[in-house]
Amino acid sequence: MSSSLPQSRLLAYALPALPLALPTVGFYVLLPSWYVEEWGLALWLTGLLLMLARLSDLITDPLIGIWLDRGKPQRFRRFMIIGALLCLPGLALLVRPLGEAPALSLLAGSMILYLGWTLVQVPYLTWLSALSHDSHQRARAASWREGLGLIGLLISALLPALGLWFGATTSEVLLWIALSTLLLGAPALFVLIHRTPLPELADAGTTGYWRQLLRQQPVRQLLGSWFFNGIANGVPAVLFPLYISRTLGGEESDRGLLILVYFGAAVLSLPLWLQLSRHFSKVAIWRGAMLFAVAAFLPATLLGPGDMLLFIPVCILTGLALGADLALPHALQADVCDWDYQQTGLQRRGLLFACWNAANKLALAVSALLGLGLLELTDYLFEQHSDLWLALIYAGVPCVLKVIAVIWLRAYPIRQPPAIKLLT
Repeated sequence: MSSSLPQSRLLAYALPALPLALPTVGFYVLLPSWYVEEWGLALWLTGLLLMLARLSDLITDPLIGIWLDRGKPQRFRRFMIIGALLCLPGLALLVRPLGEAPALSLLAGSMILYLGWTLVQVPYLTWLSALSHDSHQRARAASWREGLGLIGLLISALLPALGLWFGATTSEVLLWIALSTLLLGAPALFVLIHRTPLPELADAGTTGYWRQLLRQQPVRQLLGSWFFNGIANGVPAVLFPLYISRTLGGEESDRGLLILVYFGAAVLSLPLWLQLSRHFSKVAIWRGAMLFAVAAFLPATLLGPGDMLLFIPVCILTGLALGADLALPHALQADVCDWDYQQTGLQRRGLLFACWNAANKLALAVSALLGLGLLELTDYLFEQHSDLWLALIYAGVPCVLKVIAVIWLRAYPIRQPPAIKLLT
């Protein structure tokens, strides 16, 4: 078994997760509804544009993964630096859209931002599998990374709450989030690049063909479950502001406070999931956590005006389950990289993590189109009961998708990670 990773190494690797998470609440939760409410875009058009922007990742993510596998280790650093620079114009265009062309600004800004984010995120996620040969140590690193990411999410949720308290507009809040990401991201990226050893160069001819990956049962099952669970998490994220205001009758300030409760519970739950993963199968724990999330989220379909206090326990319980979504799947993905190398002798960790990253982005795109599209349809067909349908879409659809994700993993073959020496 590999020696324990020192805390300095864990911190250097995990630190960039905080600034990378800062735009999450603003750009996944606030941005779609902002373009609808402030710029007059239709719900279906907003969802469609976000999905089209995400479709570009289905091409760029696998290509970047292949280039990482086939290139020198220095590409990890170069890709991340180039990606960080690309994010600048993308963020600027999204928070300051062209007045006469908000739809074009949303599409172009999203595509530029997603490309830059991919160049940063794929090497960053792939780096996990090279930190240690031991599955538990990688789970520790993933927990540190996701824990700092959740702190970034809490800051991202706190900024809108503070902004609204001081009378700032949503546009100004989005600008604050963008600036905070840049100011904190630059030093964190510097620490990662200079304090974390690079993966070693893989032997020539060890990359293989990406089409062969889907023939591997663990890859196919984990990818499918990751995708459906991603949609299940994305639909309520997109509809959250509308659910709070239309269904529960809350104010804008309530949104930030509830987000803090939700992600705060997720942060506190990470040590629990990590401890459980030392004694039980990670896939079994993750499936149980998804079923727990379903049971906790279903009551949200029954809430209505004046039920804000009843929604707080829902936020706490589903936040606890979110901790498992953040801590366990990435460690499972690293285990699949080990398994794939053991079975084929091919080093394809960059491509594998790129495919999972692309699936997550596609899930977020589908969730935006699905959530906003269904809401627009029900508003048109059932105008008198639109708030009821909003609650059903917000909480009912994700519960169905999480059940599908659980079923998808029912015959997952890897119960214990393979103990092998990797090309790291």
